[in-house]
Order: sequence, then C-alpha cells, then structure tokens
Amino acid sequence: MRRISRFEDIFNNLDNFHFHIFGCGAIGSSAAIQIARSGGEKFTLYDYDKVSKENIGVSQYNSSDVGKDKVKVLSNQLFEICENPIIGEVNKKFVNSDQYMAYGNDIIVLGFDNMSSRLQAVEIACGVKRLKPIILIDGRMGAQTYQQYVFVKPTVKKYKECWYSDINASEEPCSSKATSYCSNMAGSFITNAISKVTNKYPYEKEILFHFPSMTLMVK
Repeated sequence: MRRISRFEDIFNNLDNFHFHIFGCGAIGSSAAIQIARSGGEKFTLYDYDKVSKENIGVSQYNSSDVGKDKVKVLSNQLFEICENPIIGEVNKKFVNSDQYMAYGNDIIVLGFDNMSSRLQAVEIACGVKRLKPIILIDGRMGAQTYQQYVFVKPTVKKYKECWYSDINASEEPCSSKATSYCSNMAGSFITNAISKVTNKYPYEKEILFHFPSMTLMVK
C-alpha cells in the first residue's frame, strides 16, 4: 500500500515534479515534509544555516539536530518518508544560476526569512533562459499571520508586483517572528496550492490568513 493511498483519489501526481525549497526554516521545512507526505519524491534543498535551539519551536527539527546543517537534517527526514527519493542539497548561500539545477517540471517554494533573498532567488531562477520553473509559491509568515502568492509560469516582472522591501515586511513585533501553528499551516497551504495547480483545479493566487481573528482573505 502506498503512503498516499488515503487521498490518491484527490491527487496522486506529485512524484512527477521536482521541488526546489529555498530556505529550510519554518516555512521551507514544513512545506517539504508536507509535500513529501503527499507523494513528492524529488527535492533540492537550499540553505546554508545550521539548526539552532529556536528552530525547534517553529520548524521540523528536534533537539538532537541542533548544530547540524538544515539541508542535511531535512534531507534525512525526507528519505525516511519518500519511497523513491531523489534529494539534492545546496549547503551554501544561493547567489548564482549554477546552483539551481533545472530538471523539468520544476516547482519553487520560497521560504527565506527576508525579502531581499526572495527577490534574488526569483531573479536567478526566472531570469535565466535555461531555468523555467512552472510554478513559484512564495510563503511569508509572522507569528500570527500568513501570506501566500502563487505564480504559474512565473517571471521576475510578475513577482515584483507583490514584492516589498524588508523594511516594510512585517508590522508584527520583532520578537514575534513565528509560531509552530503558523509554520505548519504554511506547509499545508503550500501543498494544497501545489495539488490544485498541478491537477488543473481552480486555485487562489493570493491568500492572507490571520490567526487572532481566524479569517482568510483570498484573491
């Protein structure tokens, strides 16, 4: 019996795509785990950071992972979930197109914790002719809010329409950067969007979820 047997009548095609997870912190690690549990098999993980204690409360890491490379720990977790895993690790700062390996049917998930890195990654992945991701999902979270933007056949021009600087990135207190429930919700929203787009279902191009009021705004 396959791990997706309980929902394969809804979607069963994520093993056809290659997922590029840019940033393996709260959003990226949650998205990668959710995608893998939903049938994804092929991943490339991009992050040069190591697991720290504060990551345990908001990301998919444990106390025994502290001090280890995020991409290595997350890669090991994905190998435990996937049936036929193909997983690449880029354990350094993402700065040029040579680090992005295009496989075809490439889907990008942006999980960086700053806006400047997001824009740089989009400019590299979408601004080089040989790199043509079919979907880009940008997840942005604070402690109590989550924003998501979905781009089919993304371009730098399209992305810049919803981009803003790090100075204007969040109105939440600087000490309130993330919560476990928000990061887990982020992974769920991202995986749901991927399943909708890849199965040609109607999808939300933009969402904003606010935990204090439990309200969801969509476009």
